[in-house]
Amino acid sequence: MKHTGFAYFFALIGGLFGLHHLYLGRTQHALLWFTTFGGFGIGILYELLFSIKKYVREANSDNIILDEYEKKMQEQKSPAFEFIRFCGQYITALFYGVITYYAFPDTWLQKTYPSLIIGLSSAFAIALGTQLVGTLGPRRCSFIWPLLGALLGAPFLIWNGDASPSFNIVAFFSCCIFEWKIDWDKEYFSTKVEKETSLSSKKKERKRRHIIKRCLILGFGACIFCTILTSTIYQNLQVDINGERVKIKDVIANFFKSQEYIQLCQQLSSVVQQLYAFYLQFGFKGIWTQIWAALDYESDKQAFEVLGIDPKASQKAIEIQCRTLSRKWHPDRYRDPEAKQEAEIKFMNIQQACNRLSTERKRRHEINTQKRENPN
Repeated sequence: MKHTGFAYFFALIGGLFGLHHLYLGRTQHALLWFTTFGGFGIGILYELLFSIKKYVREANSDNIILDEYEKKMQEQKSPAFEFIRFCGQYITALFYGVITYYAFPDTWLQKTYPSLIIGLSSAFAIALGTQLVGTLGPRRCSFIWPLLGALLGAPFLIWNGDASPSFNIVAFFSCCIFEWKIDWDKEYFSTKVEKETSLSSKKKERKRRHIIKRCLILGFGACIFCTILTSTIYQNLQVDINGERVKIKDVIANFFKSQEYIQLCQQLSSVVQQLYAFYLQFGFKGIWTQIWAALDYESDKQAFEVLGIDPKASQKAIEIQCRTLSRKWHPDRYRDPEAKQEAEIKFMNIQQACNRLSTERKRRHEINTQKRENPN
């Protein structure tokens, strides 16, 4: 049993990534929302205002919703054309096609076979976008048809000369052929037989995958999408360096070839070797002891800098400096608001430094005393 409150909660915290659809068992819709950032922000907004309650009722196999679907299937031979859905198919197909096309190195476009791979991959992505949006709900269409439409327009991607690729034509062909072959999905619902006294009744329910399977499908699709999107950004993002636009991939490539990177690798290698040699001699316990000792040293060093005294100063000299600075920077000595605020900050830092040195000296004194009393 799905709850409307939970659905709205998931939509608010993760609607852009399809979290509410994953909760309601709408795996395909969740994947679509994840890869289009909530239907480019417009889809999730529309759902929050109008659609989530209907989705919850459908997830709970509400008889009224299921009867409406069944009535449409009986009255119409195939699903009616929906202009809003067609626009969603078209925009999603364009988006998938663009990020796939530009995920490849631009040098591939100048070669015959690599450019063919780019064109076919982009056509496949366009067909996938058409299919995902078009088959939401009790609708089905073989993926062959939107793919055929995309392939018919593929020449506008591959052999476009120096002009920009015509994603619009490919997406339009894919969507049109999809609409031509769309049909009802008779298997969208499953029939459950219930026993009532001596009679048997049939109840329809919407099919849902197990939550683990839904998460695996969404995770797999999300990984592929993130890989493509990351590659697109890497291949095309530009930065401004001294007034010149340079691609980020060239900046990264030059960095890995630079002398600074080589020196950094050598230093890291030296540190790792020293750390490993230290581990072989003292083990993990020795490493942690050394780390904490280094941290203590840095804290003590900072405290001495705040007080402005030498690290070799005696405990009595530290106490005298603490009293002197505390009197000097006590906030009650200042009337001006800005000076008073500055004094409060310095006074607090002084107190922290004094406490640090006093506590640390006492702790070390106790450790040394114990070592003298128990040398073994």
